[in-house]
Amino acid sequence: MAMQRKNPVPPGKYWVDQFEQRILEFDMWLRRNDDKVKVIKREEFARLWNGRQRVWYLFQVQQPVKWEKGWGFPTIAQSAENPTAPVVEKPDDTVTKPPPPLGPIEQLESLFEDAKTVAFIALLAYLWTQSGSKR
Repeated sequence: MAMQRKNPVPPGKYWVDQFEQRILEFDMWLRRNDDKVKVIKREEFARLWNGRQRVWYLFQVQQPVKWEKGWGFPTIAQSAENPTAPVVEKPDDTVTKPPPPLGPIEQLESLFEDAKTVAFIALLAYLWTQSGSKR
């Protein structure tokens, strides 16, 4: 996911996480700029393992707006202004996750493919050793 490093932030859809005291600062910034920035979603999370509070924001910048230092960079989400950016509608869309586990049929297919590969390599090894023994 690409970060928006321009300041002022150009029009588009973005998301950002804020922690602890930055949450209040960010909420005040949103209120001060409500003519330029519209919150699409704000999601609060239970305190993290280290006791820190976290809030996730998805927002639309409608007019260029000055970004404050110390907040990190907003991450670009898909919008009319950035059509090739990833689609982001909820916090889970911003996390890289492992692929879902294979079902029983897919596991058998994978095992069969692995067995065919092993058998092919074994055949090649056998043919190679046989060709060397004729010399």
